This record gives sequence, structure tokens and C-alpha cells, in this order.
Amino acid sequence: MKNYSVYLFALVIAFALTSCGGEGFIKYPVDEILSKTSNDKLPMSIVLYDMDVKGSRRLNKFKITTNQDDPSKKKETITQWLRVSKADFGRNYENMGMEIASKTMDSVTGKPKISKTPAPPGYSNYVGNQKYGSWQRRSDGTSFWAFYGQYMFMRSMFNLATYPVYRSSYSNYRRNYYGRRAYYGGTGTRRRYGTGSRYSRSTSRSGYYSSRRSSRSSSSYRSSRSSRSSRSGSRSGYSSRSRSGSSGK
Repeated sequence: MKNYSVYLFALVIAFALTSCGGEGFIKYPVDEILSKTSNDKLPMSIVLYDMDVKGSRRLNKFKITTNQDDPSKKKETITQWLRVSKADFGRNYENMGMEIASKTMDSVTGKPKISKTPAPPGYSNYVGNQKYGSWQRRSDGTSFWAFYGQYMFMRSMFNLATYPVYRSSYSNYRRNYYGRRAYYGGTGTRRRYGTGSRYSRSTSRSGYYSSRRSSRSSSSYRSSRSSRSSRSGSRSGYSSRSRSGSSGK
């Protein structure tokens, strides 16, 4: 009887929170996408494609790319609007157009490997990987990443024609950010990647920046940050915001 009373009390509390606008438990949809992606569809990537706020509901759309390194099998899918928790919305708010998760086969163990550290598209698995390309030196002494012929489609997929990856910037990413915290390639309003950046604005196909979704999302995010200003929190997704980093050559 005692256990049943505890269960009933918990149920009442959960209902009360929901009725009063509380969101209760909302599973992070990215985790479900990762778990349901079979090994024959790897490597795969998840990019934050769009976001919105409607009342107490925080929503995300994701772009899922499977068989990412095989042009004959590669498939891109845009999800429908998926509800996310207040915390997950806040963690990813600054990651528009960023890869927020990936799943690959580990070449050593032969088992799937998952990363959920936000990074510019291509950075975590392809740029700097000698299987896919090499560093090329220009006459001015700077080096940039170039894909081999069979992987040249990645150049347009990651928009490297307009935003080339320079070796100095990538070295900074690998040394100080890779697998530990989000990398935006700069600081403050001069960030190269992420929400509001020139890269994000030029690659976004969702209409986010020209819609009211942008202002609703920003307002919700600022309100959320204000309400927990006394707590130490992240402004850069699932890891601390970049305070330094070169976006140049």
C-alpha cells in the first residue's frame, strides 16, 4: 500500500506540472535518432536545421545524413518538428547549422562510435582525415584542406568553396576543442560558425533567419538564461563556449 501511495503521489505531481505548463520528461530526440540508425547507414551526421518556440513547446528540426562518405548511397533527411526539453533547446541554441552529433564505425574496435560535441560540419570526421584528402599549400604559405577526387562532393556538402578550412584553425580545433567542447572558429559576434554566423546564414535552407522563429527562439533562450543567471551554465551547446580561436588563415 505504501509503494502504491508513493506511485500515486508521483503521478499527481507529474499531472500538476503538465497542467501548469511544466514540460515533464522529454527525451532528447537526437539520442533516439542515433540509436535507431543501423550500422549499414554509417557514417552518419545530425545537423541542427531549424528551431522554434510555440507557447511552452520548444521545437527542433534536424538534418540527418546517412552513408555520408558514399555519394551513391548518401541520403539527407529533414525531420519533422520534434519537441525538445528546455535544457536541450538551450544547449543547442547557438548551434544552428552545426553538426551536433555523429555516428561512425571505429576503425580500431569495429564498433559504432558516437560523438555529441558540436562542431562545424565535416570537422569531426573528414577534414584532416588523410583517407579523404590532404592539406594543400598556397603561394602565400597558408595551407587549406582539399578532398581527393572521389570525395570532392564533400567540398560542396560542407560549403568549403566559400568557407575553406585553414590548417591553423583546424589545428586549434583539434588541440583545444575536439571531443571536449563546441568550436565556433572565433569569438563573440565574429564567430565563423553557429547561430547568427555568416556560415550559418549562408548555408541555412530552412528560412529561419527571415522568419519570426528566429525572434521567438532568441527570446525564449534569453529568458531561460536570465532565469538561471546565478548558475554557471554553457552558452555553446553541450560544452563551454569558445573564448578564443582563429577563424582566419
